[in-house]
This record gives sequence, structure tokens and C-alpha cells, in this order.
Amino acid sequence: MPAPPKLSILIVDDHLLLRQGLKQVLSREFRDLAFGEAQTAEEALARIESQPWRLVILDIGLPGQDGFFVLREIRARRPEAAVLMLGMHADSLYATRSLQLGAVGYVSKNSGRSTLLNAVRNVLQGKQHFGESIRRGVDNPRSIASHTNLSAQESKVLLAIAAGRRSGQIAAELNLSAKTVNTYKRRVLNKLGLTSTASLVHYVIDHKLA
Repeated sequence: MPAPPKLSILIVDDHLLLRQGLKQVLSREFRDLAFGEAQTAEEALARIESQPWRLVILDIGLPGQDGFFVLREIRARRPEAAVLMLGMHADSLYATRSLQLGAVGYVSKNSGRSTLLNAVRNVLQGKQHFGESIRRGVDNPRSIASHTNLSAQESKVLLAIAAGRRSGQIAAELNLSAKTVNTYKRRVLNKLGLTSTASLVHYVIDHKLA
């Protein structure tokens, strides 16, 4: 009898140690895995085009084009592939955006091993891995807030400002110039229809984004 096909998983993250760690954790839990790796959006899309993947584990914070861009392209080119998004924050902003764009799950990088394995297990069983409040928000278009239209970088700036960080601090954390941070801030205010930092902070609190 022919051997059963291996479960193909593409891991997209710009950190080598994280990719290796994910492969190690998953290999111990699941059998017959075939891994692929990519560290940029360009590499990820090249791998997507070269072969089908059962699961794509995709970091939102990729350099250059972010994970949301890659997610859109995967949904257009390989709609059969399940995409599990990885983010730095355990908040609803990134999770809501991920679900809205067609991902089947979202996991914070700060989550433990059991959370990651549970997410992968759910996804491979054809289930979604999102909180109930996230699913309700996307199922009801009227409840989708304007923040779901922010890019990954704009979302980071939004949360950093709401946390009380100054432009210089945010610039250092995100490896940007202070001028670029201020540009992102203006974009965020415009997209959310806000006029001040105070109103931005209230928005984050009201929508429980942090």
C-alpha cells in the first residue's frame, strides 16, 4: 500500500529560532509532517505558488509586506490552505482583523505550548481558533470597528500610543523614525475618525483592544 501523504505545514516568520522551535514542538505532537519555511512575504508567496500546503502558520509582523498582506494573497491563490496567524499581542485587534481576512485562527506568540498545539489541532480538524467575542463581532458587520481596517504597523502604533509611549520610544521599539511614527499616528486618527491622542486612548479602552 502507498504511504499516506505527509501533512504539509509552511511556517512563515523572520526569526530562525522561532521557526525551529515551532517545528520541534509540532513534530513531537503530530506524525508524518513535512515542513517548509519562509522568512519574508516574498519567500512565503513563492512557496505558496510552488506547492499546496495544508496549513500555513503566518507571523503578522513580517519585515516589508506584513502578514495581513500575505494572508490576502494566500486566500486569493490557495483558498484551500488553512492559515493560523501569529501575533505579538493577545488582543482582539489582530485577531479580529485575521478572522475578517480569512484566517482560521490566531495565537499570541506569548502563549504557551498547550495553547499553540490546541490551536493547530483545532485548525487541522476544520475548526476555527478564535474567541467567541471575536466571532460574534465579525458575524455581525455592524459591530466591526474601524480598527479592523488598520495595517499591522498602524495597529502596533495605536496600541503603543494608548499604552502611554512617546513617539521616540515607539520609534525605537518598531525600528522606525519618529517622523514615520507620527505619520502612522495621523493615519490611525484619520481612519478611526478621531482628533486627539486622548480620544485614541478612549477608543482602545472602549473596544477592549489592550
